[in-house]
Amino acid sequence: MAKNTPKKKSGKSKAKQTSFSTLDFTPGFWLGHWKEAIIIPFLAFALYWMSLSFGYVLDDQIVITDNQFTKEGFSGILDILSTESFTGYFGSQKDLVAGARYRPLSIVTFAIEQEIFGNNAFIRHFGNIFLYGLCGLLIFRILSILVPDKKNTPWLLSIPFLAAALYILHPVHSEVVANVKGRDEIMTALGAMGALYFVLRYLSTKNNLYLIISGVAMFLGLMSKENAITFLAVIPLTMYFFTNAKSKEYLVALTPSLIAAILYMVIRTNVIGYVLSSGKVITDLMNDPFVQMNAVEKLATIIYTLGEYLRLLVIPHPLTHDYYPYHIPIMNFGKPGTLISLALYIGLAYVFFKFWKSKSIYAWSIGFFVITISIVSNLVFPVGTFMNERFIFIPSIAFSLVCAYGLITHGWHSEKPLFKWGALAVIVLLASGYTFKTYTRVPAWESAFTLNGSAVMVSPKSARSNCFMATALYEYGSGLEDKEEQLKAYEEAEFYADRSLAIYPQYLSANQIKSGLVALRYQQHKKLGKLLKEFTEILNNKPQVQYIQQYMEYLNGREDKEKLADFYYNVGYELLAKQKGMYPLAITYLKLGEQIAPNDSRILFGLGKSLYNGGDQVQGKQYLEKAYSINPALRDLN
Repeated sequence: MAKNTPKKKSGKSKAKQTSFSTLDFTPGFWLGHWKEAIIIPFLAFALYWMSLSFGYVLDDQIVITDNQFTKEGFSGILDILSTESFTGYFGSQKDLVAGARYRPLSIVTFAIEQEIFGNNAFIRHFGNIFLYGLCGLLIFRILSILVPDKKNTPWLLSIPFLAAALYILHPVHSEVVANVKGRDEIMTALGAMGALYFVLRYLSTKNNLYLIISGVAMFLGLMSKENAITFLAVIPLTMYFFTNAKSKEYLVALTPSLIAAILYMVIRTNVIGYVLSSGKVITDLMNDPFVQMNAVEKLATIIYTLGEYLRLLVIPHPLTHDYYPYHIPIMNFGKPGTLISLALYIGLAYVFFKFWKSKSIYAWSIGFFVITISIVSNLVFPVGTFMNERFIFIPSIAFSLVCAYGLITHGWHSEKPLFKWGALAVIVLLASGYTFKTYTRVPAWESAFTLNGSAVMVSPKSARSNCFMATALYEYGSGLEDKEEQLKAYEEAEFYADRSLAIYPQYLSANQIKSGLVALRYQQHKKLGKLLKEFTEILNNKPQVQYIQQYMEYLNGREDKEKLADFYYNVGYELLAKQKGMYPLAITYLKLGEQIAPNDSRILFGLGKSLYNGGDQVQGKQYLEKAYSINPALRDLN
């Protein structure tokens, strides 16, 4: 009896440890899975080969084409590493979005490519596809450890391979791969998943070298994008579900990643000057979509978008790169979308807490999904938009695993022929549907024109998509030689600019493009009164539009002085000074008026009041006295 007791204990321990995985790192894995190693990256290139001929779109301008540090190649790398990620584009740190951005590593790769290959879009798109295929291989390898093949399962229907293949095929990843800037998401996934992989290797071998490599991988992931920090929770979650690690082992395994996270946060804080908040209030709707909402509406809208992520994973249609206000409407807790989303997440929580003790794959997948999506949910801190398809690049790993695990475990391995062959049919339909949707979505990323044209069809209520379409049409029209076709392009551009402004009247970019289109129209019909009226309306919406100031400088000396002087007084004093209290800007316009009408008492009066109220009382009094000497009646004005 005494001899049998230890055997029973040992058996229980082994059963518990091998509940889902043996953490088997036997040499020769890739030799035994060479077919999967070829097919997974092949799928990536088969889906995205079209993008190799594409140019740059969206934020590629910020990180590549108009980024001064990137364009310097190797010599710009130090600047990339030592400044906030938008600095190379704007010339200084602007703090436009909450928390700023410090994601230098992908930009460093763009600088390296710039040095070696020049401004070669082909190379950069190739790099994205290559890294995406590599990401698929890493997911396959990790899942092969956590959910190993059954001996009687064809390799095409093994859970790890099917999950990795479905992940690569999923259309929701098209933005990340087809848009060069999306490389930061891929590199983050490689770093974070790499950290998890090497922790698993350490647990299997107790080789401290793997711990060091896991910390390095985590640091590289964080330097690509902050999302990798969620793996500080994913790693212990995985250890709990797939190993019998003791408390000390959790601490040891996680320490390198913790050190990496602390190091990253120290560097980030020193570079941008603060941890999360600069203290600057974000008032631009395009940088904080919740500024026009109360707390209840904000929470309801966030819950709704979380449900939208689930919907996109299940039904990836329609797809758009633009989820800015108000493609996602302002929600409340009386709307079905919010309530359905809330119910879904309550259901996920129920499944997690019901099955976490039994270490169910489904419970782990729910935990993985919720942890990795938390940082981009807007619940932790504002991310600058309601949602984005690229934000579920890492969380969708869990969804792919759930699909593969469910279809194989409860379908293909079922003794019932209906379930068995039904599951196979679902797999074929799913893979075919994903392939078709991805293949038809990728061409949208060819150019700004194709991308924005696609966006305004799906996101007509987004101020941003309409503004970007107006800009794309303006640029398209500028390149046309046929004057009639050019005018048609400009008219269509103005339609989208007006639609953008109807959604968000204070949108700077939309007002900027609108002012340019108004000026173009003036050049055709020369109706100065209409031009000045529309300029006044634009400045009332957004006084910071610089193009109007520049164009008025051009008009000075070319148009009716009296009409221009009326405009400068009304805009400079009545609007900017009296109504808005924007004295420096008011002075700018009034000075333009002074250039063409140096003895106009109204202009001088406006300048005097603006200077005086703006802090320059000496010069303000001088202008006022000059105005009063010309027109004493002005003394009675406020």
